[in-house]
Amino acid sequence: MKSLRNLAAALLMVALLVVPASAEFEFPEFDLGGETVYLWCWYDIGIEERIAEAEELFNVKIELPQVGWETQTDTYMSRLLAGDSEYDIWYVSHQYAIPIMKDGAFYPMDTVLPEEYFESMDPHLKTMIDNLILHDNIYAFHSMHSAMNDMSFFVWNKSLFDREGLPDLNEAYFNDEWTWELATEIAITATRDTDGDGIVDQYGFSEVFAWPFVLSHGATVVEKDETGRWVFAMNTEPALQALQQIYEWNHVHQVAEGDWFQTPFREGKRAFANMPAWMLWSLADEMDDEYGVLPYPKGPNNEYYTAPTDVLNMFYLPANSANPLAMAAIVDFLMADPDDYFYEVIENQIVGQAPDRVSAHIMEEAILNWDGQFDIVRGFAGSSILDDAMWTIISGEKTPAQAMSEIRPQMQAAIDDLLN
Repeated sequence: MKSLRNLAAALLMVALLVVPASAEFEFPEFDLGGETVYLWCWYDIGIEERIAEAEELFNVKIELPQVGWETQTDTYMSRLLAGDSEYDIWYVSHQYAIPIMKDGAFYPMDTVLPEEYFESMDPHLKTMIDNLILHDNIYAFHSMHSAMNDMSFFVWNKSLFDREGLPDLNEAYFNDEWTWELATEIAITATRDTDGDGIVDQYGFSEVFAWPFVLSHGATVVEKDETGRWVFAMNTEPALQALQQIYEWNHVHQVAEGDWFQTPFREGKRAFANMPAWMLWSLADEMDDEYGVLPYPKGPNNEYYTAPTDVLNMFYLPANSANPLAMAAIVDFLMADPDDYFYEVIENQIVGQAPDRVSAHIMEEAILNWDGQFDIVRGFAGSSILDDAMWTIISGEKTPAQAMSEIRPQMQAAIDDLLN
């Protein structure tokens, strides 16, 4: 494994050579007179040495309080309304940021940071920021993660493929043949009774996650119309095609059976799993079979392979920040230099998660190709209505077009309340 990781690291170092250079913004010096800065996050961010350096450089005391994952919105709004957040820095998942962004909870960072600051960032980080612009303001301004942190991938059981005489998917990927059609053919072949008791015990898929699959096909829950208004978009052709494909895998071909954690895949009883990248950290220790990593297969609407992400975790400042430029300077100091961002944030994750050199290369291509495939209204804006409608499709009660048409008025009202 060590040699594979070294090979992956050498391969990914090439990416460092292609990041475009631009004029960098230089922060002024700050002396904050011994103030205490509270950098909030839902986990221990570590970097003790860097924190100590920042305390000396900015003449501050930096505390690292932890917020509950599901209490981010309530905790941050409570501090803001109580006036306790003047020297806060908030790390927030976008699903908890968007609902309070529209209510003015965050400081508009484009009013204190010039354009050249954002232009000098790693292009991937800037894409994350650009996709969270709301009402023409930039609120999210930096991150400890990349979009790959919660990126969704297809994982294939290479050992099962060898046992069943199935085709090499790495070859299919590089030949531009990794498609819905091929995934369907393989899933049908893999789905069978392996022990002769008359009960199917091996399937093509565990549970297929609907929303990443829809996003991978170039669709989204909401999009802007020609006037700039956010509108419901799950009734578009790419979305309906993706939902129809999931229905067919579940009910027409009956090749999908499992759970969210993809347990049967880990047990060697599924050809495919779809899972967020963070699950890959421990996957090698949780299954005996060999596996590979792929983006989602291409459907009729895809010009290239995509791997959508579920969550964007970003730094924000509260609207009552006493010195937003200084707080931004502290964050900038603590994070990786723009020239090192790909190496320190993205490459380290790939090397730790990829099971082999080819998977590492494919994961690198996935993050370099990512251009904003994520669900900005994840977890809100009628999400329960949408989830219920999705299950009526998967269960066969309604067609995708019927289900999405029925909920469109309710969804648009929720979207208007959140984003418009």
